[in-house]
Formats: sequence, C-alpha cells, structure tokens
Amino acid sequence: MDDTVKLTSINVVLGIIAGVLSGIFTIGMLGIKNDMIGLLIGIIFVYASLKIADMISTEDLDRSQKIWDCVLPFFFTWVIVWILLANYL
Repeated sequence: MDDTVKLTSINVVLGIIAGVLSGIFTIGMLGIKNDMIGLLIGIIFVYASLKIADMISTEDLDRSQKIWDCVLPFFFTWVIVWILLANYL
C-alpha cells in the first residue's frame, strides 16, 4: 500500500476520534463544557499524527506532503465531526 493512502486513512480515523472527543467536551457530556478543550484536543492530535507519519512512512516526507497527506485530511474530518456533534446532540 502506498504511503499516501496509509497516512490519509490513519488521519481520517484520528480526525473522527478527535472530533468525537471535541464534541463531547463542547456539549458537556462529561460535566465539563469548554470549547477550548476541544481545540486543544485537535492540536494534540495534529502533533501526534505528524509524529506517526514520520514512523509510518518509508520515504522521507517533505513539508508540503505532510500537509496534504496528514494535516488537511485530519483537519477537515475533525471539524466536520465536531460541528455535527455540537449542533445535533
């Protein structure tokens, strides 16, 4: 499997997980209602996904490839899931 497909797939799954966690803190399901915790979760997951990308990739990734294969799929998935959960739960 190509590195691009692996990295994009992993970051979409991480985006869903981070979006659910951010949504939980936004609507206050755990007793803590704070949007900034949701944002902090997203930032932590982006940093973790970039570290995972360095471990998974077989070739050296440049900055633009990391942005297109890691950050953008994660960001769009995270924001969509977070907004849907915050608006409909």
